[in-house]
Amino acid sequence: MSEQPNRILVVEDDRSVGRVVEVSLGLAGHDVELATDVRAGESALRTNGHSLVILDVNLPGGTGLELLRLVRQEMGRDVPVIMLSGQRQEDNIVRALEWGANDYVTKPFSPRELVARVNRWMKATGDVAPVR
Repeated sequence: MSEQPNRILVVEDDRSVGRVVEVSLGLAGHDVELATDVRAGESALRTNGHSLVILDVNLPGGTGLELLRLVRQEMGRDVPVIMLSGQRQEDNIVRALEWGANDYVTKPFSPRELVARVNRWMKATGDVAPVR
């Protein structure tokens, strides 16, 4: 189980999308930390325990795939990672999954579906999502 159950890091540069994700997950009982670029995302990953990470692919200062690589290779963390991207090309989805993403959600997306996917991964890793 993670250090801080139900703490989710969302790295998303579009503030309106980030806010939708933050509010949706918050209403589902999750504690959400929002970062808007690679640098802030990397800092959050290195300093805070997270039960799950949601990464946009295109970010200021780099890519979500770089953060995914950091999570998987440098930090040795098994935390579930969901990629959230407007990139629908099969090659991009396959690359993210091959690099260790657990799931890939394309924009536009359903907030309810994203919450359901998050809850599924939390349950799979032993972090029980609170019911509200």
